[in-house]
Amino acid sequence: MHSIKMKRTYILKVVIILFGIVGFSSTSQEFTTQPHIEVVTEHLPPFQIDTPTKVLGFATEVVSTALSSTPYTFNISIYPWARSYNMTLNKTNTCIYSIARTPEREDKFLLVNSIAERNVSLIGLTERSLNIESFEDAKKYMTAVIRDDVTHQLLIRQGFKEGVNLFVVNNTHSLLTLLAKRESIDLILADGFTINYRAKFNNLDPKIFENVYQLNAKPLDYYFACNIKTPPEIIKQLRHSINQMKVSGQIDKIIDEWQYPVIKVN
Repeated sequence: MHSIKMKRTYILKVVIILFGIVGFSSTSQEFTTQPHIEVVTEHLPPFQIDTPTKVLGFATEVVSTALSSTPYTFNISIYPWARSYNMTLNKTNTCIYSIARTPEREDKFLLVNSIAERNVSLIGLTERSLNIESFEDAKKYMTAVIRDDVTHQLLIRQGFKEGVNLFVVNNTHSLLTLLAKRESIDLILADGFTINYRAKFNNLDPKIFENVYQLNAKPLDYYFACNIKTPPEIIKQLRHSINQMKVSGQIDKIIDEWQYPVIKVN
C-alpha cells in the first residue's frame, strides 16, 4: 500500500512539473511572439503602385522601410480605397497609407506619422478651359471623386450632391479615364502631384489635363495611420521608426530617387 501511495505521489509530481513546463513554454511564447501588422492601401501612383508581383511607389518604400526596422512582421495589400479604409476602421493591428489628416479622422484612427505631401486640386481637360475660382463655381459642373476619400468627404461638406454635381467611383484606376472619355464628367478632385504618373499608367497623355483650381495654398500631409485599438507600444515604435527616417534624411532620399513630376499650376 505504501508503495502504491509513493507511486501515485511520484506520478502527481511528474504531472505537475509537466504542466508547469507547458505553461511556462506557452507563457514564454506569448511574450516572444510579435504582433503581425496588416497594411492596406490603394493604387495611387507614384505614392503606391499596384503591380502583378508587389506594391511599389515611394510612399510604399517609406512605409516598408519603417516597418522593417521594427520587430513586427507585416504585409502590404492593395484594395479599392473604401475597402482599405473600412478594414483599418474595424480591424486591430491594421494600418493604412497614404491617408490625409482631417478633423473627422482624428478620433477614428491613430495617426502615426506623416510620410508624404499632397496637393488637392480640381483637374479638368485643357481643351475645355474651365474658369473656376471657388467651390460655388465648381458646383455648375459634374466632379468625379473616389468613394470615402478625403476629396469625397470634402465635397459633401461643401454641399455637393451625388447625381447632381458629384459622381462617385470606387477606385483610382477609373478616375482619369472618366474625365478623358466621358463628356458628362467635367472635373475630378485629386492630388495634382499624381496626375502625370496616373495618366501614363492609364495610357493617357498628361498634357490633356490641367490644374483648374488648387484648394490648398501649400501642400498637405499624407499619413501612415492605424486602427484605433492598435496597442500603444506598436504605435510608439512605428512613429519612432518614421521619425528616424526623417532625421536621417532617408525619406527625402527616397522621394528624390522617384523624382515624380508635378503638373503646372495655372
